Amino acid sequence: MAGRLENLSGLEEAILKIIVFFDMFSYPLTAYELWRYLSVPADFSDTEAVAKTLAVKGYLGSRQGFYFLPGQDSLISVRKQRYHYTNRKLKIARRAVRLFRLLPTVEFAALSNLIGRHNLRDGSDIDIFIISKENRIWITRLFCAGLMKLLRQRPTPEKKRDKICLSFYVDGDHLDLSSMADGDDDYYFHFWLAGLYPLYDAGAYHHQLMQANVWLKKYLPNGDFVVNNQSYRESPRYWLKTRLVLKFWRKSCDYLEKLAARLQMRIMPAALKDKANLDSRVIIKPGILKLYLVDRRREFARRYQERLRRLFHVA
Repeated sequence: MAGRLENLSGLEEAILKIIVFFDMFSYPLTAYELWRYLSVPADFSDTEAVAKTLAVKGYLGSRQGFYFLPGQDSLISVRKQRYHYTNRKLKIARRAVRLFRLLPTVEFAALSNLIGRHNLRDGSDIDIFIISKENRIWITRLFCAGLMKLLRQRPTPEKKRDKICLSFYVDGDHLDLSSMADGDDDYYFHFWLAGLYPLYDAGAYHHQLMQANVWLKKYLPNGDFVVNNQSYRESPRYWLKTRLVLKFWRKSCDYLEKLAARLQMRIMPAALKDKANLDSRVIIKPGILKLYLVDRRREFARRYQERLRRLFHVA
């Protein structure tokens, strides 16, 4: 990197920091993405002008409308390749979600673990985050995960590519995810939440989710992470079907929920149960199921801080 990083403005430093973070995920940013993911409030025009200045000074590389660390030009082709990989995975995810929505307790489904839009690796599995109806999280998981198991679409240690990973559910009464963040420096989780890609929304749940997590604006003050949910709403005919099914189920749903919980806890791997509620990796609580034995957020935060120390020569 040309020159010494000294006498930087707050906006210049924030731009460099966000470039460093996304470099860990091989993702160069456009000027709009820079502005959207900044940790400080700024005007888009100012952000774009400062990014161009940093590129002229040699602090950043710039080509084809993307900004990246000097010498990382190759990330442009990586980003373009992953765009096509993600499109393939989106088609697979949409097919799965069309099946999930047959269960009336499924209210919302989104592609997750997107650190950067359309930034999935070819060999990765497909993470889907689900919101269920209140007090129906175990029925929802039993149906969705069980169906993918029957169809042989669940990831295994031997085969993950394009398989459906269903490890994070909340119900409609537990949309505030602030307790999931592992401290103020859990940047990965901030971008995870901001990067949810809705595939199905039965009633503006993405909007409700973002409203319940306004704390995210503290870390990403420029981003508007609420999409137009109209694209994901059910048709009136499907709503009629849903109401009829729910009416039929109403008297037995509470019993089915308890039965589904007991069954799944009985067959759940001991490794998950042993780590439940010890930290933010595995959470099994009313209205929340987060089942990640491997959670790399602390590793990402450590690597990020190491990169910043090298960049800014901080002891």
